[in-house]
Amino acid sequence: MPARQASPHHQPCPGALTGFVFICPGRHEANRGYPCAAGTGANLNRVLAQLHTLAAQRFGSASRNDYVVTNAWPVVEYPALSGRSVPLESEVLVADNLARLAAELQGLRTVVACGQQAQAAVRALVADGRLPAASVAVAYARHLSQRSVNMIPGASDTPGRIQRWCEGVATQLG
Repeated sequence: MPARQASPHHQPCPGALTGFVFICPGRHEANRGYPCAAGTGANLNRVLAQLHTLAAQRFGSASRNDYVVTNAWPVVEYPALSGRSVPLESEVLVADNLARLAAELQGLRTVVACGQQAQAAVRALVADGRLPAASVAVAYARHLSQRSVNMIPGASDTPGRIQRWCEGVATQLG
């Protein structure tokens, strides 16, 4: 877990130039107090190791402690608590929520949006000029939950699928 003060939805990293936006915190994040706490976090660690090798200029470290990690929706969602595992896209796109997310991403030069709702929120910020395309490179990718990773075509195992995911992100960022 990161040493800095984090919350279930947001891991700040003062001075970071790169960040990741996921969908929302769930049960594991609520229990552990930081984002991407279980399987998604294990896959994030795998991704960071590969991105650091593939694109070290944007991903200067293999440690998640050196990145902003946040969520498009700050509310903990899981079926036993809220009856669902993700928010509606319309909830994510509410003005107050987008303002919060924009503040958490302020100063970043690279943003990777992971999952449908995260992508929608980041696209809204780009369209609104709060993540200006001239100064912030953005990549849109699948969520890093194991279920989502298992659906990545072109590889037959998790390491291969993670590699494909990383190649896609690196290609988008140029």
